[in-house]
Amino acid sequence: LQEKNLLFSFKGPCNVCKSGFINCVKDSSYSVDGLVYRCTNRQCNKKISIRQHSWFSHSHLQIKQIVKLTYYWVYKYPNELVSHELSIGSDHTIVDWFNFAREVCTQILLQDNEQIGGPGVVVEIDESKFGKRKYNRGRRVDGCWVFGGIERDSKKCFFEIVEDRSTATLLPIIKKYIKPGTTILSDCWKAYDCLEKEGFSHQTVNHSFEFVDSTTGA
Repeated sequence: LQEKNLLFSFKGPCNVCKSGFINCVKDSSYSVDGLVYRCTNRQCNKKISIRQHSWFSHSHLQIKQIVKLTYYWVYKYPNELVSHELSIGSDHTIVDWFNFAREVCTQILLQDNEQIGGPGVVVEIDESKFGKRKYNRGRRVDGCWVFGGIERDSKKCFFEIVEDRSTATLLPIIKKYIKPGTTILSDCWKAYDCLEKEGFSHQTVNHSFEFVDSTTGA
């Protein structure tokens, strides 16, 4: 976990007594993980949790349980099976950790937005509304619009929350994140009609009739 920068190493001179050295030692009385960083100076005896400043802080679960929880989330294990495998009685604990994992993915997507595309590169764009149907009825969705694009080969992508799907809103985002000369694939939404004039190669597919355009292959 330290090699992957998920846990810090606190080894080094003690900044409290200035004469001792911080080492990682066994200590089942201090930590559920059975380890702690402790100063070698017995008069100081400073202790630091191995979880300090990490993803694992403030949890009553063992680190190995949390790592397995994350693994099970990646592979979409059902909560009931996770509870059985890890001997976790509370479904709320599992739901919380799965939500934490989703939040990390969200932050990564927002932080790693980058310019994509370029001549000879295909980028697919689309927009979708995320939220809930009012009273769980009909097609109206109360929520927010998200616009995004993804390189077909590398899977590099960008996402932005937008107020609406107008050309005035979407075009500046397209020009910000997609390099000129890119081949852009989209549906037939009217806001994209200007892309050819803006220096992009634009192909469309009308999903009302077909999944792949029979003429262009888009």
